[in-house]
Amino acid sequence: MIVMKHCSPIRTVLVDASVDCLVRLEKWLGMLSNFDIVGKASSGLEALERCEVLRPDLVIMDVVLPLMNGYEATVRMKEKGYCPTIILVSFFPIGEAYGKDDCSKADAILNKDALYEELIPAVTRLLSRQQPGKEVARRQ
Repeated sequence: MIVMKHCSPIRTVLVDASVDCLVRLEKWLGMLSNFDIVGKASSGLEALERCEVLRPDLVIMDVVLPLMNGYEATVRMKEKGYCPTIILVSFFPIGEAYGKDDCSKADAILNKDALYEELIPAVTRLLSRQQPGKEVARRQ
């Protein structure tokens, strides 16, 4: 069981070119009371537009996207000054498929194969840094 301890729902935008992945991730996070899915996008360009308007706390974004990949979208979001926590996800081993500097702007990068095991601990770690003393999630 996962217990969320965050003062308000984590405003989250999901970004993936696969509609099936978006639906599954939204359904799973929707079962956790502390995530508020405020938007979805299917390309890096669409993610930029959504995040500029919605100003989420968290973006979970695939690396491989049409029009603009997740790395470039991350860099542009951070450069524009709205700096949500950004977690990139990929099916490919990060060290093999991408250059070391590609993921330097992301707050975390996770393998899609282990996303359901690693996402909550990653969010807990990242958001706890932003709000010391607050526990975002823990397993019971």
